[in-house]
Amino acid sequence: MKKIMISALLGVFVASASFADWVEDFSVNNQTQGIEVAVAEALKAGMDPTSIVDEGLKIANVNPQHILKALYCEGVDGDDVKAASDSAGISDIILVAAFEKSLVECGDAVADSQAYTPVARATFAGMPRSQNRSTQRFVSQSTF
Repeated sequence: MKKIMISALLGVFVASASFADWVEDFSVNNQTQGIEVAVAEALKAGMDPTSIVDEGLKIANVNPQHILKALYCEGVDGDDVKAASDSAGISDIILVAAFEKSLVECGDAVADSQAYTPVARATFAGMPRSQNRSTQRFVSQSTF
């Protein structure tokens, strides 16, 4: 039992030390090489997008749009970036602007080129109904 407890405590100490190193490395990389490099290195270290956004927002004078753009440029899934921005309270306007900027600057590196295209659903409220159901006409979306 003692061996299990010691192993568990050792695991916690090692994980805490590696997390502290990641935060320090993230800050240093941002200061010396920019947010893009800091985000790339954090992803290589195995950190998730939510942690990266949270730590990035703690740094003074860092634009949230640049953090999100860097995540997109590194090929992070759009749903993960959206979840990270929602968790941090970043507005959808900033998220969409970051996505569009990443498409311009990074092009093919962006993981999902349709990440936040809103679903267009046509509504036919007020459209007159045909008396004969067999001849009822439907408007296709291609006619819009």
